[in-house]
Amino acid sequence: MGNEVDPAACERTPAAIRVALHRRPDWLQGFEQDFLSAAADFDQEAMDAAVDRWFPAACACATPGYLDDVEDAFRRLRNGDTEGMVFRDTEGNAYDAEGRPLSPCQGDR
Repeated sequence: MGNEVDPAACERTPAAIRVALHRRPDWLQGFEQDFLSAAADFDQEAMDAAVDRWFPAACACATPGYLDDVEDAFRRLRNGDTEGMVFRDTEGNAYDAEGRPLSPCQGDR
């Protein structure tokens, strides 16, 4: 999966986050619950925290093709189709689905 989330794909505002999260109604509902609960209490710090919490998800939704790639990879994994997939550990080392290390050039897929 070569597509990366574009941190500039969405403005860091409640209105822009709402628009972006329409792609995932369950996420939109979570944002609305967090943000509106904070707004009802007139808690600016909590409203800012809700924006900070949901901003990465909004950018993921607003980045063209990103969620499509993630959803496709999930479907493939669920169906046992790992052909050509590259998995990485916390240090960034690349492995195939059976846990065999891949050479650096193989991990650039």
